[in-house]
Amino acid sequence: MKLAELVAELDAYFRIPDVRDDDWSEAFDRVYPAPYWREYVVSGWEGCWNGLAVRGAEDVERAVTCVFPSDRIVETLAPATFLFAEHPLDFADEHGFLPLSLETYEAMRENGISFYNAHAPLDMHPDVSPSRLCAEGVGLEVLEEYFPICQGIPGGAAIIGQSRLSVEGLADALRSYLGPEIKVHVLTRPRAEAGRVAMVAGGGATVELLEASLERGCQTYVTGNAATTCRLDFVQEQVRAFRERADAAGVTLIDAMHYGMEKPPQLAMVEWFRARGLKAAFEPDGPK
Repeated sequence: MKLAELVAELDAYFRIPDVRDDDWSEAFDRVYPAPYWREYVVSGWEGCWNGLAVRGAEDVERAVTCVFPSDRIVETLAPATFLFAEHPLDFADEHGFLPLSLETYEAMRENGISFYNAHAPLDMHPDVSPSRLCAEGVGLEVLEEYFPICQGIPGGAAIIGQSRLSVEGLADALRSYLGPEIKVHVLTRPRAEAGRVAMVAGGGATVELLEASLERGCQTYVTGNAATTCRLDFVQEQVRAFRERADAAGVTLIDAMHYGMEKPPQLAMVEWFRARGLKAAFEPDGPK
C-alpha cells in the first residue's frame, strides 16, 4: 500500500487536521536531552503532535501497532514497516516518559520505517477509544461519553455507564477482557456492587476527571495510574490528591494499568490495517 494513501485514510479516520491543543511540547522538552528529533519528524507534526511523525518508505510492506513506541520495538521492525502508536513517547511507569534515542530515529530513516501516532483523537474516537472499548468489553450499559482532552473534534476521553456486576465481578471482567499480562487491582472497596462505573483509560487519576465523573453519578472509577510508581513528583502529587478526593467521595477505585487499558485500541487497529490489505500485528511491550 502506498504511504500517502494510508496516511490520508488515517488522517480522515482520526480527523487529524482538525485537532487542536493536544500539546506535547512540555513533555518533549522534559525528556529529550537535545532536540535531535526535530531533524527527523515531518514538517508540521510538531504543533499538532498527531499524525505522521516520521516518513518512511513510499511502499508500506506491513503495519505494527503498539501502545508506547520505544527503542526496543523499533529495533524489532522490518524495513518498510508502518508503526502506529497512541503516544509519541515511550512510557515506563517508574520513570515516566522516555525519549526515543537518536539511534532509533536514524534506524527508522535508514530502514524506511514510518511512525504515526494518534493520542487525543484516539482517546476521543467514537469507535476505538480505549475508554469506550473497555466499557463495552466489560458490559457497561447506557454509555455516556464526556471530558474532551483536545479541541477541534467531537467526543470525550471518558465513558460512564451502569454495571450489573459486583466490584469483584467487574475486576474479573476486566482481567478477562484485557488478558493475563494486565494486572487489575481493586484499590478501595466501599461497597459490594460496582454500580455506576466511570471508565477512564490511561492516566486518568486526576481530580478534574474524577469531579466530572462524580457529576455524572460515578460510584466506581476505573483507570490506569491510580497505583502508579512513577518517580515524578508532580505525578505523585496529582495521584495523591485524586486518591484523597475519591476516598472522601466514597468511590471504589480499580487500577488496570495505563498500558493495559490502552491496549484494546491497538488490537482493533490491527484489524483496521488488515481490512486495507496490509499484514499487521500488535507488538506487546507491557509489564515485565
